[in-house]
Amino acid sequence: MKNKYIILIAFLFFTQTSEAQWFLQNSGVSSPLYDIEMINNNIGWTCGENGIILKTTDGGMDWEQQITNVPNKPLFGIHPVNENIVYSVGWFGTILKTTNGGSKWIALENGTTDDGNYFCVFFINELTGWIGENNNSGQGNVKKTTDGGLTFTSSYTFGWPRDLYFKDSLNGVGVDGAATIHRTTNGGDNWNSFTIAGFGDFYRVSFIDENTGFVIGSSSNKVYKTTDFGKSWSEIGYVEGVPGFLYCSKFTSDSIGWVGGTFYLYKSTNGGVNWKRENLSAGYFNSISAINDSIVWTCGNPGRIWHTTNGGDTTTDISQISENIPESFMLMQNYPNPFNSTTKIKFTLLKSGNYKIDILNTLGQKLEEIFHKQLNYGIYEVSFNADKLNSGIYFYRLYLNDIPLDTKKLILIK
Repeated sequence: MKNKYIILIAFLFFTQTSEAQWFLQNSGVSSPLYDIEMINNNIGWTCGENGIILKTTDGGMDWEQQITNVPNKPLFGIHPVNENIVYSVGWFGTILKTTNGGSKWIALENGTTDDGNYFCVFFINELTGWIGENNNSGQGNVKKTTDGGLTFTSSYTFGWPRDLYFKDSLNGVGVDGAATIHRTTNGGDNWNSFTIAGFGDFYRVSFIDENTGFVIGSSSNKVYKTTDFGKSWSEIGYVEGVPGFLYCSKFTSDSIGWVGGTFYLYKSTNGGVNWKRENLSAGYFNSISAINDSIVWTCGNPGRIWHTTNGGDTTTDISQISENIPESFMLMQNYPNPFNSTTKIKFTLLKSGNYKIDILNTLGQKLEEIFHKQLNYGIYEVSFNADKLNSGIYFYRLYLNDIPLDTKKLILIK
């Protein structure tokens, strides 16, 4: 009971002091965590160094370490099929499975340092799944099972598979450490592959529906998108200002996505074209799991798990100056302008509705959202902090129900 009070106090502390709405959860471990997968708002697993698997049943308020009996094995991938059946894979020929939510883990394979390393796992149901392997000779391999892991067959060989995704028993996409994307239409028996020159390693592929997916180069920071389930890919964006490498990505819609890496976590609100660094302390971000645009978890080093219930958006204070009905809609000039970091924007609303103000660059591309909420008629004022923008000319635009009402120019000088 005492530990629960400590966790609650810590949670309240972060609630009160975080600028953005990301809260550090108490994992109870200090070892690196490499993968996290949530199946709903409450239940999920994360895995990492030293054979660690943690489970939560309350959205991460509490994380319970489960017994795996592989204390010296780094576990890099975890995939829950449902609340009971979960698979996890790791280095040195390690494949684990549970059929009771993790109360007991069974080693389907438990190799030695002479065996290959498994990096990723994906199952479409209780029986059928694929595992990506890198053997000691440097060759990559995809293994397939149709009997719940009792037997595996090698289905394809390519450079170190980093991530796999299947939308059904036949159609899948894989990425590897040689900037190569692989696609199969027969369950992994055959694959078509192509390499994007100068793209850097791939660590993750993220699909939001049956056809639309994204990949990000770990060193090039370029964002590619497909709308035909991997037949073709187009460069759509770039993550600026990344000091290290990008290891993970997760898109929840055609607009919203996150990437994380050596030091920071970044968010896009315009489909991967532009990115903004999230206000989190520096650290390794290795994996991202999301239920929707708002409810997201990310894990990394050392044993950190961050969680948001509002997409990580910074809390913005909007002051209502007057409740009187104004004569017209009006978006006023920000003050001061030019400004250094912080400025105020005043606007008048004729009627109640769903309003937002976006920040745009000179090309009209959305960079960030100051606020997006239901407001009544009246006169309002909001503060905008531009700490994450470079000096330059920008625009701010007021919308009602996603229909633009007015636009003004602002000048940032640092």
